[in-house]
Amino acid sequence: MFQNLMKKKVEDTLDQPEQHETMASVDDMPDMDYYVIMGDVPKQDESLTKSLKARIKPLVDQHKRTAILTLNYDVNVKERIHHMEEIFSPEVDILNVYEHYILPESGSKRRYSEFIVGESSHSINEAVIPADTSTIQVTRYKRSSSPICYIEQYNEEKQLVKREEYNFHGVLCRVQSFVPHTGALYLEELINDDGSIYMEFIHPGDVKKNPVRHINWYKKTGIQTFTKKTDIKQQWLSSIQLQNDRLKLMVTEDRDQDRHLFKIDQPESTYYAAFVHEAHYEENPHHINSQYGELFKQIRKQQVDAVFFGDTKHKEDVEKVLGEQTYFYHVPSDEMSAWKTVLHQMLENRIRKDELRKIVDRTKWVLHGLSSEHHVLHLQLKMTDEMSQADHVEIDFAGYDRVNGAEIISQTIDENDQVSFPIGHFQTKKNIETNHTKFVDFYIRFKTEELQEVLQRLEVEGELLTNKPSSIDGWSYQTKQGNYSWKVK
Repeated sequence: MFQNLMKKKVEDTLDQPEQHETMASVDDMPDMDYYVIMGDVPKQDESLTKSLKARIKPLVDQHKRTAILTLNYDVNVKERIHHMEEIFSPEVDILNVYEHYILPESGSKRRYSEFIVGESSHSINEAVIPADTSTIQVTRYKRSSSPICYIEQYNEEKQLVKREEYNFHGVLCRVQSFVPHTGALYLEELINDDGSIYMEFIHPGDVKKNPVRHINWYKKTGIQTFTKKTDIKQQWLSSIQLQNDRLKLMVTEDRDQDRHLFKIDQPESTYYAAFVHEAHYEENPHHINSQYGELFKQIRKQQVDAVFFGDTKHKEDVEKVLGEQTYFYHVPSDEMSAWKTVLHQMLENRIRKDELRKIVDRTKWVLHGLSSEHHVLHLQLKMTDEMSQADHVEIDFAGYDRVNGAEIISQTIDENDQVSFPIGHFQTKKNIETNHTKFVDFYIRFKTEELQEVLQRLEVEGELLTNKPSSIDGWSYQTKQGNYSWKVK
């Protein structure tokens, strides 16, 4: 039948004796460069750090290039990195985007001289702090005898005007300026060890919604401007991926970092993955924590190469929401042999997925007819190019919410190239309500029982664009990219 015709061709293609360079020996860790992506430098007593150490050790033992990439700004990042270098092997690089990417290329806007206490000493801990604290407030790191962390300046109405942040050694690293009557941040300046301003973040000064308006990086070669902090982090991650042709695995260790990695164009030589350490919900397993939104979106669109789970329960809970996936792996920290095994499986999945993509890459589905009856949308499709004369994998028609990638509808295309979209079905309505769906984008989904899905956007012929059935709960239209979508009423 239609759904099983291609299976033999796929199996014949995948059984070819082609060897991937990383599959030479399954007794070794795959020959790749390994990058672990985190927000902050890991702490010694965290369970995440213990898991990370367990996974990194076999990589170090086999002399694989391993680095921990940290993306958040921290005035004490040098000391934190130095402390953790004693925990991890010296062969593991612990790098920070500001310390190892921004600063080496930075020039100077000017030297900062407007010290709150009127001192330009290299170390604020050596300065004499005025006894009058009505307009100046000093905050130390832990105890009253500890180094100064913040010096804050207030106006006569006790409204915050400026905050200077110092590192453990008393060196000024960051200055923040505030709108007095609202308390909103409007300017943030990063300071080098010599007192030079090398980067500034400019905010609109709105206390309710106060994102970065733009960022100026004062480089040695001139000013470079960004519109958000994510751009800086993505530029660094992209440069790492493109620095050579070696295979690389980039793993996000916490959900705040997913949006930085997964939205970068992925080179063929790089694998994107996530390690899940916590439940994706707070109380209800079907209520997704907002931090997991980006990862779940990428999983639904089949855009990640692997998702690793440290706990079986977390894997099972995610599967209840998204279904079982061939690239979901349980990696217990006390069984590092499993870590080696799943990495090889990840590489095998990519090879098989690429083979499947080659088979279906030149095919195109075109919508030739559209009608509706009793809240059911009927579509007549046509497949062009060589697959119309070849065997076929299982082919589904799927509708995804444009915003979060949630699957709204999935139907198998029958032997007559027809599919019905049950708009009025209770499950469809439930999915629309649960995901607050406004627009559903249509895809053709190719898959076998063993292989990853391959998605293709459904194209539409021009004469159908004016056909907007009034008897269904929505209408069709063409996106700017020329794709067919359904707008929910």
